Order: sequence, then C-alpha cells, then structure tokens
Amino acid sequence: MKSSWTQGLSPEQAIEIKKDFKGCFPTRKRLVKLLEDKISTSQKSSISKDLYASPNWSFVQADNIGYQRALNDVISLILDDSVEK
Repeated sequence: MKSSWTQGLSPEQAIEIKKDFKGCFPTRKRLVKLLEDKISTSQKSSISKDLYASPNWSFVQADNIGYQRALNDVISLILDDSVEK
C-alpha cells in the first residue's frame, strides 16, 4: 500500500484506511484487470493504420500514451506489492 493513501490522516483514520484497503482485495484485483484491459485496448488502437491518415497523428499518439500512463498510475495506487507478489 502506497503511503499516499494515509498521508495527512490522523493515526485512527490511517488504521481504518489500511483495514479497508486490505479488505477489498478482490475488488481491487478486478479493478486492476479492468484497467489493464483499457490499456491493452488503447495500445491496439494506437497502432491502427487509420490513425496515420490523421493530420494530428502525433497529438493522438501523445494522448494515448498519456492515457495509458495515467491508468498505470492508478494501478500502482491500487496494488499492494507486499500482499500480491
């Protein structure tokens, strides 16, 4: 669990968040799968030959990369490396 989850919370709130985080493992696991599917779909669409015809191709690619990076950031917040490895 990343420390950003409990940053700025009181000790009691931090304990509650940690407990809730561990308790929702099946939901977090499912959410990670959904986000990974979105990343995969974005990667596949970014190599579509149809996009090359767009005069804004480089902007579309930059947008796709930013979207994938954002989803990966969310995944890193959801995962708990100490439990799931």
